[in-house]
Amino acid sequence: MHIEHVGLWVHDLEAMKAFYQTMFQATAGELYENHKKGFQSYFLTFADGVRLEIMHQDSELAGLATRGQFAHLAMAVGSETAVDQISD
Repeated sequence: MHIEHVGLWVHDLEAMKAFYQTMFQATAGELYENHKKGFQSYFLTFADGVRLEIMHQDSELAGLATRGQFAHLAMAVGSETAVDQISD
């Protein structure tokens, strides 16, 4: 088991993407958008393989984004079967 990625709410998605690319040489994946929820995110990958998901949402989460609020920590356990075994 290992940490798959950490999620972080941000106010300005493009500015934060540029910050991590410039300051830490992160590689950004494609922009993910859910128009119905007003949600957007990028996965940023660093040289050692660590990933950060930066996220923005236009609704009630806007207050969290302005503070750079930690959102989630995703653990990788290997497979869906392993998840099912853990949760049983």
